Amino acid sequence: MRLTTKRLFSTLAIAALGLALSMPSSLSHTKLVSANPAAGSVITQWPEQISIEFDEDLINIGDEKTNFIVVNNAVGDQVSNNDETIESNIATVSLTPNEIEGPVLVFYRVISADGHPVEGEFTFTFGQDQPVTQVEITETSSSYPISIYIASAAFIASGIFFAIYSYRRRNRG
Repeated sequence: MRLTTKRLFSTLAIAALGLALSMPSSLSHTKLVSANPAAGSVITQWPEQISIEFDEDLINIGDEKTNFIVVNNAVGDQVSNNDETIESNIATVSLTPNEIEGPVLVFYRVISADGHPVEGEFTFTFGQDQPVTQVEITETSSSYPISIYIASAAFIASGIFFAIYSYRRRNRG
């Protein structure tokens, strides 16, 4: 069976296009759904723990500590313990007692089910009648840029081309 060059390139182009179109689904990552205490809320009683819920399951990688929740009070002292637990899509950490009123910063870094780290932060306020001027929830996801996927697809396509070319040369003579 002999493939013409035109047919070979058409086949490779279709394969590359199929690979490129299947990539965007792997680029989505988990997002914060809710937290307790909620982002932007004002609480008057200090909680014993903070729970953060995500839209996908979270994972632990081996025995490594890969999921973090760090909570700092209004003067920047860390008030979270180092006992984060992950159950399905909920991350929880216990808190030490705190009497300092004001904004509380919650920073998290978790590993989503697809293996990508997701980090973000939010604030809530501890104390009576503390005004909250602006609430901003930020999330960043460290995933690979699309150029790596395109370069990988080009590398795979060139490998397929080389294999077909070598096979054809070997069977000619």
